[in-house]
Amino acid sequence: MKKVLFFLGATILSFSSCTNDFNDSPHEAAANHVAKDRLINRSGSADGVTYNLHNLTVNPNLIKISSENSIIMSSTADLENGKLKMKVASPEITQKIVPGNLIYLTTDDSKVYFRKIEKVNQDSDFYSIETTDSYIGDLFTSGSIELKLDIQQNEQALQSKKSSLLTAKGSYNNTFTYDIFNFIKDYKSDYFALSPNTSVKSTFNVKIGFGASKMLPNEMEVYYQIDSNINPFFTFNGAVNKKYSYNLIDNAPANLLDLLKKVEIDVTLPGGDLLGEIPAKISIDEISFPMEVEANVSKASHFAINSSGTFKIGFANYVNVPGKTSHFIYENTITTAKVTESDLVGEVISNMKISIKPKIKLLDNSILDVKGKIVFGINSFTIGNGSMTNSSAFASKGNFYSQATFGFGALGITLYTTDLFKENKELWNVGNFNKTMTFSNFRNSKTSALPCSGLYSYSYDVTLDYKYPISGKILSGDLEVKYDVYSDSGTILEAGKTVKISPKDITANSLKINLCIPFRKINILSVAKTSYIKNISITDTNGYLANGIINPATNNLYPQLVFTR
Repeated sequence: MKKVLFFLGATILSFSSCTNDFNDSPHEAAANHVAKDRLINRSGSADGVTYNLHNLTVNPNLIKISSENSIIMSSTADLENGKLKMKVASPEITQKIVPGNLIYLTTDDSKVYFRKIEKVNQDSDFYSIETTDSYIGDLFTSGSIELKLDIQQNEQALQSKKSSLLTAKGSYNNTFTYDIFNFIKDYKSDYFALSPNTSVKSTFNVKIGFGASKMLPNEMEVYYQIDSNINPFFTFNGAVNKKYSYNLIDNAPANLLDLLKKVEIDVTLPGGDLLGEIPAKISIDEISFPMEVEANVSKASHFAINSSGTFKIGFANYVNVPGKTSHFIYENTITTAKVTESDLVGEVISNMKISIKPKIKLLDNSILDVKGKIVFGINSFTIGNGSMTNSSAFASKGNFYSQATFGFGALGITLYTTDLFKENKELWNVGNFNKTMTFSNFRNSKTSALPCSGLYSYSYDVTLDYKYPISGKILSGDLEVKYDVYSDSGTILEAGKTVKISPKDITANSLKINLCIPFRKINILSVAKTSYIKNISITDTNGYLANGIINPATNNLYPQLVFTR
């Protein structure tokens, strides 16, 4: 595992990109003078990770224990269970070893244990201490920690260096950004090829603020910033009527894929003389690039779409912070530069999205973790020369969408989670094409002598033929059927009935619908023989619509569909 090292000494800092933030205001300078050993101001960056510790004040009841002032006699198992045995070599800390105070223990292997003292047994200068879990709010009484991860810069650094990611000579080239998606190969299958032509640069930003006497952070800001260029190029070498689903990240080189799917970085933040190095972990749990393309193309074709811009998505949560109100963070400048009509003959429906899932942990695995997941992408509908009624028709529409989940937890418990979903942003809408389909040749048969609902409704299988204005196009998803049911006397028995049809009931040119049709009650012993469906409409998942059913004998719509009990 690689480790990002942030150097504390002023000499080293002068050679690297890290800089101390000691240019305090007079008020801050006075605070530093009063509690100099408890106030931390540090900032710096290396290999895509930037940090800022601003006026971070350490609890005065904190006891720092290490090999410099004590001899640790506990096993790792005992430490994990909160049991500490030690011989104190420094009399300065003995008076602080009392129940209620905090222990910040750093072992020789750089593992940190942060615990609250519950019980103390003393024998001369030997101590047996029982501890309980502590919140990160016990450690810091004010100030804030900010972390920013530039995913591409960090991955470039991980690949290019075998040792420290930051040297005293400042050899890290922070002007180079490693663009992972330039290494994704084209996707090819049958007669279809897709060149992703996608560039994504992303940062994950976290700010954690602390207040006096608060067990947990009272300020939490988390957001992603994404800079993207998404310019897919679609090629069809012949007639295609098929739906493709694939994760383009699987086409990345194997050695790169290992980095993309799971990268965990050890970060040590400069905590001053009192805390030393504050350990943190940043992991990139998931980067994926799934795509779906439904193509109904009658001959060799190709076309391209283009979009680029920046967006931020996240949240800011404040608890009793004067002058601050919790809110969503959302900015979107994604635009389209062009849509290339090219020589597309048919219809292409596409959905390309990118998913990124990082996580940040402070101190050990249970003190505080911040995590999130963002999904963003572009869906499009494009048709060219595919209309049976207009041979020169071309239309294209594209939308950008984003969705995110953020949360943080402490001591293994999720404390706050928020889901964000923003409305689609239309990127382009050119041309005009009326999405219509036709259904015809109504047939029905009663399926059961017993009622399907109540005492006066019976089940029927209805079969219809269908046709799209696109050569070779077939139904590939769910359908929604809406209708009203009338009695033989003209009264309405059921209004706005909606029925879903799954793909299993659909063939290349027909479909079957099971309907539960109500009939009019005449008296306690008699039920009407006939009911009628009117105002029927059928919609597919891509927005194609049919209003009414065509009678093939007359080529006109049926005025109503008749059901006989």
